[in-house]
Amino acid sequence: MAYLTRYKGTYRLMAHIDQNTNDYPRDDKGNIDSDDIYIKCAYGNQIYHYGHSTLVAYIPSTGRGHNILLALGKELCGNEERIPYDELYLLLEQQGTVWDIVENDKEIEFKFSAKDIELIAKYLKPQTSGANISPFSTKNLPKRKYEIPSDDLKKYKDIISRIPEGNILIIKNITSKFLGEILTKDKEYRRINIKADMKKKMLKSKEYIHYIGKWGEYIKFLKERIE
Repeated sequence: MAYLTRYKGTYRLMAHIDQNTNDYPRDDKGNIDSDDIYIKCAYGNQIYHYGHSTLVAYIPSTGRGHNILLALGKELCGNEERIPYDELYLLLEQQGTVWDIVENDKEIEFKFSAKDIELIAKYLKPQTSGANISPFSTKNLPKRKYEIPSDDLKKYKDIISRIPEGNILIIKNITSKFLGEILTKDKEYRRINIKADMKKKMLKSKEYIHYIGKWGEYIKFLKERIE
């Protein structure tokens, strides 16, 4: 992780997620237990650290990978002809900018030096928006679309409309307190880690409350504290 953080502020860094929890891998104390990060690129491409100053370009499409390597062959080796890929790979490795080109049925990887990242970036197209976001930010966790019915949402909007504009933090604090009361008073949720369950279900606070059937209680709770 320490190596790729030098690109924070330039490219968008992401961390791999535990598919069982939809969260970052954590130890028994709940602390993030991973340094498995990568540079997010277009079309699912990734750049990750291999060791020392060596990086790896990962392309999850052989077709796109072939096109990238053909373009690199043209730029680096002056190759204008369509030659067999094994010959192209040999030509590129002899040139030396990229090496250890590995291809299987679905993806292509190759290694390159960190000093050449701007060259490789032309073809893998690293994402620059969100470059200052931590790779372990909750903003990077997966979310699913959950629509609260319009009638229920209207009740919520009618209540929060009474809060002066710019004081959204009030709603956030009230919602957090409500979720805390679920933990202490509701037998069904007393032993559940609410934050972990929200991440597993890929829902934000408001949507989660509706999903678990606590919307009526939440609206009452919200109304009492705002009034």
